[in-house]
Formats: sequence, structure tokens, C-alpha cells
Amino acid sequence: MTDPHEEFGWLSEFGPLHDVSCVSFVRSLTPVEALTRLGAETGGIEAAAFEELQERTMKCVDSDDRMRIGYVGALEKDGWTVLIQLWGASIAVERSLLRRLSQATEVVSINRNLHATDFFVYAADGDLVTWFDLLGPEARVGSDPDRLVDMMREVGLDPDLDPDLDLDEDLEDSDPGEFPRAFALARKITGFPFSQNMLDTRLLGAVINSR
Repeated sequence: MTDPHEEFGWLSEFGPLHDVSCVSFVRSLTPVEALTRLGAETGGIEAAAFEELQERTMKCVDSDDRMRIGYVGALEKDGWTVLIQLWGASIAVERSLLRRLSQATEVVSINRNLHATDFFVYAADGDLVTWFDLLGPEARVGSDPDRLVDMMREVGLDPDLDPDLDLDEDLEDSDPGEFPRAFALARKITGFPFSQNMLDTRLLGAVINSR
């Protein structure tokens, strides 16, 4: 039987999502609706190739307002909008943004940060349902932290992980496996296959405001 995370193995390779990134999936919102919920001005939403997304992201990173603003690209497929943020994780970190984005719908968000913590977020109707660190899935928080447990087991994110396990010894074996497994879990929830060729798709992009 094929391991459910294998199709996402490309996410383990060096690339634009490898260092710091946040990919979110929002059900039944258009890209424009999702971006405006995040504080983007309608007149500021513009088409962008992935390379342009990277360039505009760096302008935000280098700006004086970098703690308040970010740049997000959005594309729509199969009833879901995919939001991609490079060098930031506003959607997953800022509770107010997550609350607005998930009103009357659901959001799955995966944060990657090689310098800090990788984590998985599932929110619905303005409520944080479950949050967990990819290297510590036994410790979950939220209004219903066990909702995804069966699916977590299916993709290899063991919710029964021994918290006393020496992660340093197993890090080489476990990483980068958790990142692809997080996307396998997202697919279990959404039915949406996030593929590498989507990075070649023309996006809509905008500056978002976390306040």
C-alpha cells in the first residue's frame, strides 16, 4: 500500500516552501473573498506569477510595516481557495485573521518554519478546532483537539507519540517526513491534492493586514 504522504514528497525538497511558509486551504470562498477577509484592499488585488509573489513578499519583509503586513497569493480549484504566504504565517498565527477567514466555512493551515516550529491548524466557523506541533502531535489544543486523531494515524502523524521520546535521535528519520504528512492530512480533510505544478499557476496576490 502506498504511504499517503508520498505524493507530497516534493515538499521535502529545497524550494520556495522549504524554509518559512504557510499554505492554507479555505472551503467555498473565492480568492478575492479570502484575501479581503484577510484585510486586503479590493483595488490592491492583482494577478501574479509565483516569481512575482516572491518578489512582492520580499518588499513586505523589507518594509517598515513588516510586523503588520504580509503578502499572500491565492488560487482556486475544486471548491477550495489555496492561500500561499512565503516568509510568514499570519493566517496560522494571528487568531483574529483565522477567525475572520473561517467564518461560516473551514480552514486548514500548515506552517513551515525550519528556525522554529512547524504546526497544523484546523478551524471552522470562527473556532480553532485543533492545533498541534508536527513534531509533537500528542499535545493538541482547541475546542475539539481529538477530532482529527483517526486521520492523523492514517497519515503517520502519530497522536500517541511518547512525549519522552528523544526527538534528537530520531530527527533524521522523522524530518522532513512530517511536512509531507501534514499535507496528506490536509487532503484527508479537504479532498484537495496540493501539487507542485500549482506553483506554475497564475495567482491573485495582495498585501494583507494583520490588524
